[in-house]
Amino acid sequence: MHKRRVLKSVLGIFLSLTVSHASFASDDAAPAAAAVPQPAQDAAFKSWLEGVRTEALERGIKADTLDQVLPTIVPVERVIKRDRNQPEVKQTYALYLKSRVSDWRKEKGALMMKEHGEALRSAGERFGVQPRFIAAIWGIETNYGTVPLSYSVFDAVATLAYDKRRATRFRRELFAALEILDKGYAEFDLMKGSWAGAMGQPQFMPESYLKFAVDHDGDGSPNIWTSKPDVFASIAHYLNSYGWQDDQTWGRKVKLPKGGEASLQGAQTDGLKPDSWCAAYKSMGVWRDLQDWQALGVRRLNGKDLPPRSIPAALIVGDEGDDEGYLVYRNFCSVMRYNPSFKYALAVGLLSDVIAKD
Repeated sequence: MHKRRVLKSVLGIFLSLTVSHASFASDDAAPAAAAVPQPAQDAAFKSWLEGVRTEALERGIKADTLDQVLPTIVPVERVIKRDRNQPEVKQTYALYLKSRVSDWRKEKGALMMKEHGEALRSAGERFGVQPRFIAAIWGIETNYGTVPLSYSVFDAVATLAYDKRRATRFRRELFAALEILDKGYAEFDLMKGSWAGAMGQPQFMPESYLKFAVDHDGDGSPNIWTSKPDVFASIAHYLNSYGWQDDQTWGRKVKLPKGGEASLQGAQTDGLKPDSWCAAYKSMGVWRDLQDWQALGVRRLNGKDLPPRSIPAALIVGDEGDDEGYLVYRNFCSVMRYNPSFKYALAVGLLSDVIAKD
């Protein structure tokens, strides 16, 4: 009940404010919100923007940049609704994976691997990431660059910064977005993204853009909106920065022994010590050598033995009752840094398996 009261209160603030922009997620387009003529903005929001301006000037953002952006910012009610109802939380594994690893994505991904093979290989070789994983993230994020990104990044991150739930994080994102424009990395009209402010074809948040976006085509600016070389290299750079190992895959779907969904799970402290990036995700549970999982009765989905390689692996149990799960390796954690959701990382891994063969 408390969360409902908070949401009702937050939405009440926004009802008096302008709602603008069509609403698009990574996978489905929602009907456009009714456009409302811009009245004088709510006094509390205007005061909040003045505080943003003061801090931005202190951070070195030019006044001309702030004059260009701040008067255009309007909060978007639907952003708050989407933030409270993300599919990674609400959907079962089966439904989530079926929608993300769709027949269309598989077929389109195979075509994209051929059509953009040279650019994918170039980015992969530069950062030590297999091209199929770059393409899979590209596919999951924006349907290989075909999803229209209609939200103003500034509207999206300002809406979430003004909301109290994740205000600190998104206030940083707002300043990062202003820095991107201020430094000339992108024009104002190009600053389009998702409902949460994730930008361009790889769906980088503004802070991630500043850290990981790459000018791979050599034109002087990292362009993650329209330059495929920059898109691919930026994804690869991101994964590489979080310890990607190109001599490993992500993991595999497996068959568990009867009762294994419960009996095989354990705490992270019960097994091998995972490396640093994986240790952060304690809910992944116990890590064991792949051969120890074999000894415990875990098999490939077709019933055959697991690979003979000795490698640390954790068990992800999805929807209960089917005696199936996923053994995941080090690179799974790198994908989790892209989006900290088991379902998301599994979708990337499963899609990468079918769009190309090593």
